[in-house]
Amino acid sequence: MDKVQNNQSFPVLPKKYRSIIILCLSFTFLLIFFTACQENQSDVITASGDENNFSAGFFTEVSGDNTLQLTEAKFVLRKLVLKPETHGNECNVRMGPFIIQLDLTPKVISAGIAKMPFGVYDEVKFQVHKPTPNDGITDPDFVESNHKRYSVAVRGYYNSVPFTYKSSITVAKEIELEGAPVSISAVHQMVYLTIRVNPYNWFWENGNFLDPAIENNRHKIDQNIRQSLRRAFRDMNCDGEPD
Repeated sequence: MDKVQNNQSFPVLPKKYRSIIILCLSFTFLLIFFTACQENQSDVITASGDENNFSAGFFTEVSGDNTLQLTEAKFVLRKLVLKPETHGNECNVRMGPFIIQLDLTPKVISAGIAKMPFGVYDEVKFQVHKPTPNDGITDPDFVESNHKRYSVAVRGYYNSVPFTYKSSITVAKEIELEGAPVSISAVHQMVYLTIRVNPYNWFWENGNFLDPAIENNRHKIDQNIRQSLRRAFRDMNCDGEPD
């Protein structure tokens, strides 16, 4: 059988149109790639199906005594982000703002559950920030009026006298994970990350607890809050200790 050759010619697009088409295709690819790390920006912290593969939480260390006893500690988190080992696009675990209420028993409390792209992640980023008027947070501990907004609220007893401490500080953290990085793949259905925090250390200086009611102690307490939240690690059994 003779081989039939197709000699039909096709029209050639002008160069300027070819450039536009290439640009559009490139933009579409970047949009799809970026969306893979942006699809979990909801304010929901509970899993809604089997597709979620990552959970981040906070573990509270407890170290009070008869001088200082805390009954409540919470803060406003604006975002929680994982950074890949390859230094590629950051992936949102949860976008806020949302309130983190620490469990003082202690145990790990969930801050966000998400479906993350497969990969290896070695850093976590988050920001503590007071809510803005458009954020939708109505908790009176953080929103007293349009002019009085707070990012941190703590209640407890100092020498048996009740106190409420509020701060408007902003804390931006980028923490390198302890031990092995977090690896998310088809093998693991859920991977757990824990961030440790000791709210008692917020009121500690030179071997003694600071009185939250003394205004001159505010600068040191706020400085302690900024310097806390420094440990993060994979925690598959959610016991507050690195694997």
